[in-house]
Amino acid sequence: MKKIFALTVVGLAIGLNGGLINSAQAAQPKISFKHIVYDDNHSYYHYTAVAYHAKRATKNAYIWNNTHTKKLYNLKSFPTYTWFLTATGTYKGNHNWIQVTNTPGTKTGWIYRPQLVKGFNPKGYQITHRRFLQPTYAGDYYHVTSATKNAYLWDWTHTKKRLNLKNYTNQNLYRSNSVQISHNGKTSWYYYVGVPKNGQTIYGYVPSSAVTAGKTTNHSGRNLLFPDDFVSTKDYVHYLNDSKYQKLARSMVKLFPNTPVDLGLSRIAAYNYATNDTWDEDAPEAISTKGYTKIVPFTSVATYLMNHKTQTNTQKLAAIKKLLAKQGYPQSKRTKLSDYKLGIYVINNVMGGRTNEDGSVHKGNWYGLIIGQKN
Repeated sequence: MKKIFALTVVGLAIGLNGGLINSAQAAQPKISFKHIVYDDNHSYYHYTAVAYHAKRATKNAYIWNNTHTKKLYNLKSFPTYTWFLTATGTYKGNHNWIQVTNTPGTKTGWIYRPQLVKGFNPKGYQITHRRFLQPTYAGDYYHVTSATKNAYLWDWTHTKKRLNLKNYTNQNLYRSNSVQISHNGKTSWYYYVGVPKNGQTIYGYVPSSAVTAGKTTNHSGRNLLFPDDFVSTKDYVHYLNDSKYQKLARSMVKLFPNTPVDLGLSRIAAYNYATNDTWDEDAPEAISTKGYTKIVPFTSVATYLMNHKTQTNTQKLAAIKKLLAKQGYPQSKRTKLSDYKLGIYVINNVMGGRTNEDGSVHKGNWYGLIIGQKN
């Protein structure tokens, strides 16, 4: 499916050679450090740079700005931090100055090297490795394994609990990377995941032992899900029966009393034969119909529902019955369809559709209804 992305470029201009240049290039800030050599081994993707920590955790040891005019950080205020080498340089002829940064790269500056010792900080939790698609890759999505055992989402220092994930077993957690954390001589893998909450996403680190690869089948309390959010027909049917926004869908399913809902066919209905004005500028790309035959799309139903999206469910259902009969599927015939499966996907005038540039939100609609036989 094609999405719309907005790109804002701040402080950039087009140079004479067609490239982007910073509008502030003409007035570069002064740097008092000389002979700077940047360490190419430091990377967000892999920690291969030299690690340092404070030589004396209770003594003042300052990290300075580029002009050596401002003390940015005092190491004794960060007793559990490990600092990574990003560059070397000289200050007033002294070669013992290095530029360092912390794990997320939020604190960077210059420090006199003799105030540090090499190695990871022996205190606290230390992220010693970061890898993508490691240690074993089973998809980017995970879900919380247990609803009764505590599973905390931690900040990168492992000192602040951001969420207790046992309360979020109905959410899919997207993992962007894995980190190996060392603590008291033991190492374990954590996943960096995002958890939707109150319209925003909370990010943090969760022990790999607390989550399971794959999307969740628990959709309790989730009222608006997309065709690819489901794992099996079983959890899709549970969602149809449970969601407060699926009242129209439940009434439509009852029109086919002997035609069970099928997730694969419902995805085909949504992507190949539906009307859709929700999150996409263009229609979704069609998917394969492999495994299904004798597909009968009820496109007149999908078209009608989109054109009459503000009608009540009672009005919509009455029109659906007439349109099905007109297509040759009155109730008497629908009742006999025991050798068919039902494909259905409905978003029925629900707030949360396309977002305008000013931040306002549309109501979304997505209607798909088909029948077919499964090979």
